[in-house]
Amino acid sequence: MRDEISSRIRRLPAGMSGGRAPDFVLAVYGGAFDPPHPGHESVIRRALLCAERVALVPSHRHAFGKRMGDFELRCRWLARLARRIDPRRVYCEPIEAGLMPDRPAVYSIDLLEALAARSGLASPRIALLIGADNEAELPRFERAAELCWRFGRLVAEERLPLHSSMIRQRLREGLAVPEAWCLPEVKNELHCYGGERQAG
Repeated sequence: MRDEISSRIRRLPAGMSGGRAPDFVLAVYGGAFDPPHPGHESVIRRALLCAERVALVPSHRHAFGKRMGDFELRCRWLARLARRIDPRRVYCEPIEAGLMPDRPAVYSIDLLEALAARSGLASPRIALLIGADNEAELPRFERAAELCWRFGRLVAEERLPLHSSMIRQRLREGLAVPEAWCLPEVKNELHCYGGERQAG
């Protein structure tokens, strides 16, 4: 079972050696999580097979100026999700709220550097966790070559064709959100987006 699940996530080591990456100490999973959903949970659980810990980092400011739901609420949702999955190994890291206050957004390389400094971990033991849909965008990331040279990457194949925007869209249209789209930590608070309050 472990091999089946781990085959759905690719481990890429720091640098350009192309060798097999070791297990990482920390996987950093950043995103809007607006709201978090079962697809996110699937990625987290697979990452735990490749890293000792997973930090869930909600975006405080979006790189493209997109408006997001309340930051504190998204942090609470992620903290609850982390406790259900494994409170010893998964945690919500609200570090972006205090990083780079003079910039419109926090870039992945800034986040990874800050977490490396805070944890004392060598950068190759830290991996940026992204979905396969974002892998093609990686060359456009701020200081992309440096990021790939210094830090590892975990690339998760999409197993659930679900995105937060789909949940928000249904709520805006006044439609019930399917039960399978909802995390228990979130479903009773979806009224913050308007429309139906929980799964139908």
